[in-house]
Amino acid sequence: MSAPFAAVLHGLMANRRLGPQALSRASGRAESTVNQLLAGTLQPTADVLQDIAPALEMTVADLLVIAGLPINYELERPGPWRASQEIGSLLTAATWLTPAQVEHVTALARKLRADNR
Repeated sequence: MSAPFAAVLHGLMANRRLGPQALSRASGRAESTVNQLLAGTLQPTADVLQDIAPALEMTVADLLVIAGLPINYELERPGPWRASQEIGSLLTAATWLTPAQVEHVTALARKLRADNR
């Protein structure tokens, strides 16, 4: 179905040291969706690409071109939430941390979340 996109997605994720679970969590898409994209059994759509682009630190337009989709699309929903690009950067940076550092950052993030409730 979409084997060329799947191959590129594999490369993009490997370059950023992202696994399917990490991309799923960062994008809000089900891990099964990410796995289907990677297997080439799911055709990428503008909606899906809009969600995964920030985690890959890419623009939606770039992913649309890679997927062979038109870039003059109109989404029926608002764009990604404000901090999505920063979350992609944070996720990429976190892949280089030691396990102890990841635990520390995770604890800090949970504390920040609890403080904002």
